[in-house]
Amino acid sequence: VVGAVGSGKSSLISAFLGEMDKISGYVNTKGRIAYVPQQAWIQNASVKDNILFGSNYHGKKYANTVEACALKHDFDMLPAGDSTEIGEKGINLSGGQKQRVSLARAVYNDADIYLLDDPLSAVDSHVGKHIFENVIGPRGELRKKTRILVTHAVTFLNQVDNIVVLKGGEITEMGTFRELLAKKGEFSDFLVQHITATNDPELESEIEEMLDDDAERMKLKEQIKLSKTGSARSSTSSVSQLHLIPEDDQTLTSHIDKLIQAEKTETGSVKWSVYTHYLKSAGLVLSLATVGFQVLSQALGVSTSIWLSTWTNDTTAAVDGVQVLEKRNFYFEIYTLLGFVQMAAVVASAFSLAYCTILASQHLHLSMLSSILRSPMSFFDTTPTGRLVNRFGKDVDVVDSTLPFTVSNAMSSFANVLGTLLVITWSTPIFASVIAPVGLLYYFVQKVYVATSRQLKRIESVSRSPIYSHFSETVSGASSIRAYKVESRFIKTSEDRVDANLVCYYPSLVSNRWLGIRLETVGNILIFFAALFAVLGRDTLDSGVVGLSISYALQITAMLNFAVRMASEVETNIVSVERIKEYAEVPQEAAWEVQP
Repeated sequence: VVGAVGSGKSSLISAFLGEMDKISGYVNTKGRIAYVPQQAWIQNASVKDNILFGSNYHGKKYANTVEACALKHDFDMLPAGDSTEIGEKGINLSGGQKQRVSLARAVYNDADIYLLDDPLSAVDSHVGKHIFENVIGPRGELRKKTRILVTHAVTFLNQVDNIVVLKGGEITEMGTFRELLAKKGEFSDFLVQHITATNDPELESEIEEMLDDDAERMKLKEQIKLSKTGSARSSTSSVSQLHLIPEDDQTLTSHIDKLIQAEKTETGSVKWSVYTHYLKSAGLVLSLATVGFQVLSQALGVSTSIWLSTWTNDTTAAVDGVQVLEKRNFYFEIYTLLGFVQMAAVVASAFSLAYCTILASQHLHLSMLSSILRSPMSFFDTTPTGRLVNRFGKDVDVVDSTLPFTVSNAMSSFANVLGTLLVITWSTPIFASVIAPVGLLYYFVQKVYVATSRQLKRIESVSRSPIYSHFSETVSGASSIRAYKVESRFIKTSEDRVDANLVCYYPSLVSNRWLGIRLETVGNILIFFAALFAVLGRDTLDSGVVGLSISYALQITAMLNFAVRMASEVETNIVSVERIKEYAEVPQEAAWEVQP
């Protein structure tokens, strides 16, 4: 299949594959199809796995395929031979090497129909000749197969069975090389234009050698001469794109066998440097102000409850069941004032927290983006796209949306727990003797849970990257996957990676249930002692104070549960800051100007 640029050659191949919408007519194929796309699709796997593509390994067949596709020399240059890992999208191979691996995959597949979309365009002329003679041509490995070859390598056209000429998406001519050349139609024009555009004397002489008749040679020379000096010059700009790009087989980026290293996973508690990095990104002054407003609002909330209790216990506030106006107004004014100040503190805390988290998100994202854009190419050679998508996607989303919410709730819940314990201790001072042992139990429960939850979050974050990488790889090679009919294998791989991610996610749900049971127990112990001490001190305690103490104690279970969950959520989600910080500190390229 030949034709000028944009004539519809690749579209014809896509139609055979069922990759285009059918407007009319029908397309039937019988037998298995192997497809070599114009832009080679390479998986992030070893060279051998790319060639086998899920097929069983047969030594002799594999060796013949490698030899035919001119890959043996490349294998000798690689440190681990065909076991060397190819980077994502074949980033550590040259264009010609990728194309030959793609061709070897098709040859090894042993299909019935071969759709070859310009496989010789990225290889050197001598390599192209080797491949045509040993793979595609009449004596090649595929000699007994149906081959549909899109090519601009006109030197091989006299060896093909039939030539189809495309122009404007339609077939204009069909026939053998000599038949079409004798017609002096579209094929003859294409041949002349191509020779003129490439301006290669060797190519011109090769084409002339294909012609037995001297008259035909003279006519071809005359056409080429006219094309070079005449109006054909205006069309060379588009045809010149067909010039073969030579490949330097010696310039192979030979990376180590294991190119893509396992994603780094931190262990142990999150370092304080991560917290300080987040606070600095948000602004230290604003962060301290936010904490101050949060503590103030909770202190004022407790103060209003104590003030209300004092008001109800004041026996001088009413005489014979009639409230004393001065006393009532005094208590009411103070209570209202405390309420307004608390509201102002809550609003100030909310605004300052929102502003802090927005600043932190902007600074963290910008620092990571700047660092990645200035990273050396070696970083992208060894870092799959899925990891970058994971950092800029999920981790940035956590910093934007989840972390501010958990930080706000953690601060308010701990302030609530502290306020509740102070109220109960103020109401029944003996309760202070229970706080230390119960607090110790609470600390150990929280410590075990946070350590487990934090590490599970790290593992889950790392297990998410392969999902993105595989999805990206599958989308880019969708046409090849469908052509080889291996959709089920890729679906299974995707499901396995999702399952691996869920295996890491499910234990976090189990650990939440584990925490819930133990915190309910701790909370019930506190309620029990608060009620017990209230009963024991019934002769000395005011009823209003006891009511306040019990009402606060009944809230302690939910508060403790929520406080620990939020504390663990903060440490779990701060892992996203840790991961962003890691990519914000990758080694950078050299400066624009380097001092000698």
